Amino acid sequence: MKTHFRFPMLALLAATTLVSSCTKDKENQPAPKTKTEMLSGKDWVLTGQTVTPGLRADDGTIVTDLFPYLDDCDKDDLMRYETSGSCVLNEGPSRCEPTSPQQYAGTWSFESNETVLKTSIQSLGNSSFNLVELNDNSLKLSGIRRIENAEYKFTYTYAKK
Repeated sequence: MKTHFRFPMLALLAATTLVSSCTKDKENQPAPKTKTEMLSGKDWVLTGQTVTPGLRADDGTIVTDLFPYLDDCDKDDLMRYETSGSCVLNEGPSRCEPTSPQQYAGTWSFESNETVLKTSIQSLGNSSFNLVELNDNSLKLSGIRRIENAEYKFTYTYAKK
């Protein structure tokens, strides 16, 4: 009779050990990063800018990818968000206007359950963008702008520098 109970007891002991080791593994895993942790403490550089519907270029073509049309002095700008709620826009190695400041200080915050990124930057004003994507290496924002009585959705893609 003793031998009949040995296998079920061993199976139960093995299952208990397996479950407890899985629980310990989960306890040792770091907590997922918050959006603030993913956004802050690094420089972000613009890598893409699109618009929907497209805008008419000078030659009459409709353009949706605006990034190739940006000046190089705008493509090297760096945006940095800090956990304290401060932010800095740095003009990067090249400035479009040599007499303009190298950096613009401001503040930032998340709104609407961390789905909207709001910034207020000196001399540049206030902005609110929908947070489309955020991870340790990429940031994608979108917002609506009104141009000549029409609404356009602009999407900005940034990479960690």
